[in-house]
Amino acid sequence: MKRRLMSLFIFFALVLSMVVVFDVSYAHACTLAGVTGEKAGGDVFFGQTMDNPWWPTRHTLWVVQPKCGYKYIGTKAEIWGLWTGMNEAGFGWVGAFVESHDKPDPNGIDRFKVGPLLLEKAKTVKEAIQILERTPRSRDFPTRNAVMGDALGNLVLVEISYEKINVHRLIRNGYIVATNHSLSGKVKGFGEEKSPESELRYKRGTEWFEERKNIPVIHPEDMFDFWSYVYMPLQNDPVFGPGTGCLIQPKEQIYWFTYGWPGGNLPTPDLEKRQICQNMTWGVWIPFHLSELPPGQYTTELGQLTPLGMQYLYSHFHNKQQRSPAWSRYQSIDPMKPYYKPAEEMISPSGYTPKENPYGPGGMLGQWTQEEGFKPYENKK
Repeated sequence: MKRRLMSLFIFFALVLSMVVVFDVSYAHACTLAGVTGEKAGGDVFFGQTMDNPWWPTRHTLWVVQPKCGYKYIGTKAEIWGLWTGMNEAGFGWVGAFVESHDKPDPNGIDRFKVGPLLLEKAKTVKEAIQILERTPRSRDFPTRNAVMGDALGNLVLVEISYEKINVHRLIRNGYIVATNHSLSGKVKGFGEEKSPESELRYKRGTEWFEERKNIPVIHPEDMFDFWSYVYMPLQNDPVFGPGTGCLIQPKEQIYWFTYGWPGGNLPTPDLEKRQICQNMTWGVWIPFHLSELPPGQYTTELGQLTPLGMQYLYSHFHNKQQRSPAWSRYQSIDPMKPYYKPAEEMISPSGYTPKENPYGPGGMLGQWTQEEGFKPYENKK
């Protein structure tokens, strides 16, 4: 009897350990990329996917105006805090989680403070690195690869462990790709455990750029194809994929945002019920112009545009075809066409449900007319 109980204990312990490893491995996935200088036509742009289909990691889009500091736009997740962003001074950053085994500072900042700290205070990549170097990081800080850029054209890949800030690459012309492991090997205990999936995404990302080395200029819209290419082998995985994605143009003050798979890679019907968030993918990238945006929340965890998001969409794009977003590459140019067929019974932490709003872009939370402007639906939060 004791032997049987011991066998059952070992069996359940193994199952539990597999579940824990499974959850952790998928929660840590993101792909970073950026281009600057002549290769970007004199521009600078960079961004990332935020990967994982489960609620605590779903990113929502916000604009923040602090009492003292720069106005900024960025994505926020329940467990990560403000993970990416760009401010009105021309600084922006994105990050991919990387395991670090060096020593944290018990009195350091946590994951909820680092994004606002940099976006409120930093005007350039140099200033952001200086802030990080003098700011201790606690156990609750998400060690990461970070790609930072500024309106001066600087683009940098920084490895951020608990104890060290390592500037791996600083460029003024060319491209950068990074995923969830160290590329320098200079920080002990940082990113030493590479997953095959992280290396696959890094390999496909660099391949995409190498195939275009003879193309003089890469445009921001080309990067949407970049992420579709990176994730192509993973598009039918029922438990993995981009939750959201962003692309930052600090000179132009544009923050591109998409929900779900970056190219609208809808799963096969037999997987749709299991990919509870990917089956609501937009398949489009919307450019949010920071100067036009009042503070507030612009999307929900379900990929719906909030009243602020809808108001911006129509005030910005109505009769402005020259500023039409790049959705024509993937989908109808009709801005009223629904971006996804919403799931019927899901509720996001914000309280929005696509069942209540099975309309237009992202599940509208109101309606817009030329005569009345935007009018939210009744009884909505």
